[in-house]
Amino acid sequence: MSSRHPQLHLILLLLAYYCSTHTAASGGNGTTIQCLPDQASSLLQMKRSFFHNPNLSSWQHGTDCCHWEGVGCDRASGQVITLDLSDRNLRSTSGLSPALFNLTSLTNLSLSGNDFGLTSLPSFGFERLIELVSLNLSDACFAGQIAIGISHLKNLRSLDLSYNTDLYLQDPSFQTLVANLSNLRELYLDRVSILSGEANWSVALADSVPLLQNISLSTCELSSPIHHSFSQLRFLTTINLADNEISGQVPGFFAKFSFLPKKGFPPLYK
Repeated sequence: MSSRHPQLHLILLLLAYYCSTHTAASGGNGTTIQCLPDQASSLLQMKRSFFHNPNLSSWQHGTDCCHWEGVGCDRASGQVITLDLSDRNLRSTSGLSPALFNLTSLTNLSLSGNDFGLTSLPSFGFERLIELVSLNLSDACFAGQIAIGISHLKNLRSLDLSYNTDLYLQDPSFQTLVANLSNLRELYLDRVSILSGEANWSVALADSVPLLQNISLSTCELSSPIHHSFSQLRFLTTINLADNEISGQVPGFFAKFSFLPKKGFPPLYK
């Protein structure tokens, strides 16, 4: 009997390991983690804010929202972490549903290519989405002042508000928008009017967004020459500043940016 004990001990260890890993994969209690009820409720409130939502047919009460179109969940917690509703022909005249801001675990949010009827971005709410890494509201028919709450999203790596031609930056200014976005790698504001801070935009980027790689600010009403401090942005790979009022020549220090193409600079000016 004693000679069998080591084998028995090994079998018990293997059995315990199998049970623990199986339980962890199933959510810790032997059941598959599903979307949390409050998360599903918030998404259904969003759905009701749209007039035309045939592309959200899977969004049904009583079903697991982690399997709905455009929705991704954290498998361990059941929290919604991805919401990608881009180019789904969604229309809303009531604007962005406040229910969106209950999804506080979101890391990626895209509502681009839909129609929000020239409504304003909510003044409050974005500051709750502190986990956001990517925010894309491009070409979505938003109008008015860019919400100051976006300036509080310190984890953002990509921000795209481009091609909302009635959107503008005045209060907060451009400097205020980017002041806390030190992790930003991509910034796209094409055709967004920068009405405050338009003369000091290059200084604001150099001071606040040191890791910036891709920037597109075409048709933003920018002015003044590019400040020499802009030379600090050495990770830049693409720059588009076309159709602005920027004076002067392409700065010589651009040639020292090792990630920019060596032949044929991108369209800085028209």
